[in-house]
Amino acid sequence: LSLEVLLELLRSRERGAMGMGSGGGTRPGKKIGVWGMVVVGFFWVHGGIYGNEAMLMAGPPLYVFIMLGVVPFVYSLPIALIVAELSTAFPEDGGYVVWVQQACGRVVGSHHAYWVWVIYVVDAAIYPVLVAQYVDTMVPMSEFRRGILSTALVGMVTGINLLGTDVMVKFNTLLAAVSLAPTVLFVAIGMPRLEPERTLVAHGELDSSLLVSWILWLYCGFFSLGTLAGELEQPRRTFLISIGILFPAVLLLNTLPLAVALSLDDVPAHYSAGYFNVLARRLAGRWLDYGFQLGANVCLIGLYNAAALTAERSLAFLVASHFTGEMNAVVERRRRSGGRADAMLVWLLAASETGVAPVYILFNAAVAASLVWAPYTRLVEFSMLLSVPSILLFMWSFVALRMKQPESLRARPFRIPGGLPTAVLITVVPIAISISYAVIVAAESFVPEPGSAGEGGHSARHKKGGARRHNAAGHQIRSMLGVIGAGVAVHALVVLLSARRRRRVEAKARTQGASLGSLPRSPGWEEAEEAAEEA
Repeated sequence: LSLEVLLELLRSRERGAMGMGSGGGTRPGKKIGVWGMVVVGFFWVHGGIYGNEAMLMAGPPLYVFIMLGVVPFVYSLPIALIVAELSTAFPEDGGYVVWVQQACGRVVGSHHAYWVWVIYVVDAAIYPVLVAQYVDTMVPMSEFRRGILSTALVGMVTGINLLGTDVMVKFNTLLAAVSLAPTVLFVAIGMPRLEPERTLVAHGELDSSLLVSWILWLYCGFFSLGTLAGELEQPRRTFLISIGILFPAVLLLNTLPLAVALSLDDVPAHYSAGYFNVLARRLAGRWLDYGFQLGANVCLIGLYNAAALTAERSLAFLVASHFTGEMNAVVERRRRSGGRADAMLVWLLAASETGVAPVYILFNAAVAASLVWAPYTRLVEFSMLLSVPSILLFMWSFVALRMKQPESLRARPFRIPGGLPTAVLITVVPIAISISYAVIVAAESFVPEPGSAGEGGHSARHKKGGARRHNAAGHQIRSMLGVIGAGVAVHALVVLLSARRRRRVEAKARTQGASLGSLPRSPGWEEAEEAAEEA
């Protein structure tokens, strides 16, 4: 009886299915308004302050706060405005994978969608691993049990997302509230003890590479805001209001808690990851410390969900851009059949309440659940450099679409004023920062290992840090080349197989034509053939 009920629920849901979902344009019955966009976008653009205290180990407070105050305006705000313009002009799920294909064609667009999927599915797998490591500090577990816990978290979030977009938005609302509450309380209780002059201290050791990387990581999430463009109510209004809320919120959340923390303890050497918990206990007692521990874990779950949403829709767009017709035909044929297996297959392939076909949610979850068993440090380093060519293509697509479709500018619901010169100008800083990061990684990959001829008499700490950066940079370069190379190899194989299939079809057609040519011709065939050629 329960199986029959399940199948009937699947059939009833699919009677209202709106096609293939992501990558196939907008869907009727959009479900996400301003509030939904804010709570989902929160984990794309911020997520929480947990771990940010370690920034003070990268440089003196003055340098940290200058970067926290300047980078949002020269890096994040241009990206947010570009995303707002393109999301309202092309309201399809997938965000910048859609825009790159619009500007650069299907071949480049497909490779880029594949890169973005890899970036985000690997990024998603990091967060359940961090939750398991955090729990392990309180309840010691074996490596196997940590892997089981990480896999279970992936399964839990996947199950919630399969219940539909409305449920997913409510889930994110709960995550955002629990994640934010300890931070708000920490700032509110600590504001009377604020000492702003401690943020102006300029002396101390500066690791510019680490500081720049950290700040860019904090503010790079605005790229993802277009991921759900195909599921929004009134995209122009939703985007502009959401950005108007999220941008200042992120700026305040990245600076105020850090200023309060420095007012409580101005010794940068104390600020390793997790020191906010210590300061919270010192400020308000054990209850706020426990609140930070809970908030940190909930934040990581929200960050996993945000990365998974982008990965799912990037994969859906990649598949839909090549196989929409075939998959829709399968859905329609199976829907008419009406069997149990057919109902399950229709549910897997046709998006309805979930915004994207469940097959992509489940496949993405299976990949993430496999990756959580990989070494954590490898996951962290894997796709960082791969984001650089993706960002460069995103920026080029914005300018290229302005040049390719100048007549459509006036019809865009929102456009950045100033014409083409302004469009080019606002991409300069993000492009320069991205290229600079790639140059830094490339340079660090060639730094000699500790103990080699070029190391001289550097301190043990410097040698250890140099070795870590050298190994991480090398892994990033190898990972990027491996992902791009795999995509090129698959593309070459598909082209080869398609060419072989086309030759077989042409040979078969020639054979059939020769066979038909040997048959007796009916009277008047020459006149009919000449008339066909003239037509």
